[in-house]
Amino acid sequence: MRGLAWFILLAAVAANAQMPEMPPSPVQVATVALAEITPTVPVTGTVYSRNDLQITIGVDGRLVQVAEPGTVLATGDEIARIDTTPLDLQLAEQQAQAQRAAAQLRFLEAQLRRQQNLVKNNSLSANQLEQTESDRDVAASDLKIARVRIRQIEDQLARAAVRAPFDGIIVERLRREGEDVSRGTVLARMTDTRNLEVRVFAPLRFAGRVRAGDALRLFGFESELTGTVRTVVPSADVRSQTFELRIDLPAENPWVIGQLISAAIPMKTSRQTLAVPRDALILRREGTYVFRINDGGTAERIEVQTGDSSGELIGVEGSLEAGDQVVIRGAETLTDGRQVTVLQDRDSAAAGG
Repeated sequence: MRGLAWFILLAAVAANAQMPEMPPSPVQVATVALAEITPTVPVTGTVYSRNDLQITIGVDGRLVQVAEPGTVLATGDEIARIDTTPLDLQLAEQQAQAQRAAAQLRFLEAQLRRQQNLVKNNSLSANQLEQTESDRDVAASDLKIARVRIRQIEDQLARAAVRAPFDGIIVERLRREGEDVSRGTVLARMTDTRNLEVRVFAPLRFAGRVRAGDALRLFGFESELTGTVRTVVPSADVRSQTFELRIDLPAENPWVIGQLISAAIPMKTSRQTLAVPRDALILRREGTYVFRINDGGTAERIEVQTGDSSGELIGVEGSLEAGDQVVIRGAETLTDGRQVTVLQDRDSAAAGG
């Protein structure tokens, strides 16, 4: 029996000697760095157009044209038009009145010059001269009134056609061709689909954390953008205890008017802390840890406590220092002391922030 035991022991040693060593595990790493971490809270907002306009008509009349919904317009393009026949007739009448008043004024001015000569020769009374001067002044006033009325009709003719004040699209039509409408009637609604903004009503307790000019991260359906706070409305809603932010969107964005998005509103003042990418964390029942790669290319398990987060970065506390390399890909199968091969370095955590 003793000889058999020795034989089994020698066979096991020989088998272990023939087993090849496990190859190094391929991993991807990132650098631990000091970063400014600003914890945020998501707040729902809505996408609006900065230019949204109700199209009204400036004169009474019958509509002869109204742009259909979906019509894309450039600045100055015609949206709607009123039949100008009645205004054209009024203009012709006033032009004739102005000509009549001008002819009467010329006659009275000539008569006044003749009467002034007669008065010098005592051939005409002063009362008759004063009457002619009065008639001349009335004729001059009538000519001015006629010319003013011509300008008024020309202004109405100019407002008989409604033109686009900005580039945009017709989203709603409320009146059709052939309808008689009065001045101020809403004909359609036009909106600008390029210049968009997000309006967010954020909790009042975060009011001091956001200022005009700040860049905020915005999240929509399968998309993320950075917007710039254009204005902070300095008034709070009493019931909801919120304040309004208006955030400009980049010209190129995938979002549409009316879409709900989330804005990352800062909760606290940012502070500098050691940070790692979220992918570096291994979450287990016994705790949270990362794998640090030492100078010998060996994985070393380091337990950490997580803190505030911002984007892909999360603050950590533990036996780490700025400049340490931590595994962000391939850590799930690693064990403490395992040899690794670094496939690709990732930019430092600070750069990611």
